Order: sequence, then C-alpha cells, then structure tokens
Amino acid sequence: MAQITSLMVAVIMAITPVTQAGAWDCTPGLLYCGDTLVRNGYDVAKITEAAKAANVNELYYYQALFTCNADGGITYEEACLFECVDGGRGENGSCNL
Repeated sequence: MAQITSLMVAVIMAITPVTQAGAWDCTPGLLYCGDTLVRNGYDVAKITEAAKAANVNELYYYQALFTCNADGGITYEEACLFECVDGGRGENGSCNL
C-alpha cells in the first residue's frame, strides 16, 4: 500500500505545474537596467535584439535603460554614461551621473 501511495504522490508531483515563489516580472512602463533584466532571468537575446533595433552596440546593454512593454518585450531607452542603478522592486532604474 505504501508503494502505491508513493507512486501516486510522484505522479501528482510530476504533472503539477511548478510555480516559483516570488518570480520576477518585468513591469510594463518601468525602466530597468540591462544588468537587472539579466540578473532576473530575462532573455539576453531579447535584450540584444532591443539594443540592435535602436542601433546600439549590444556590448553595452548592461549599462543601458530599457522600458518593459505590455507585450512582454522591451524597448531600449538610453545608455548610461557612468552607471545604471537598479531602482528596486516597483521603481524605475536610472542613470547615475
């Protein structure tokens, strides 16, 4: 009987979707530093694509600001001359001069 219960638990765990507690989302309308996006698991290919679309050398995207879009994409906004500063949860990132 214990084997059947163990098997049932294993099957249920295998088919139940896994959700991450506190998973990070890119909030539409907010500004994020490129390195903040990367650190939180945002697709580097999408960051590079947004930089290229704005004719920006993708090597500098870590120190640039991007806006998150409602469709899940991002738009390049500006390069930071010295440092891009993470604004924290629910706040805009900014360039530090």
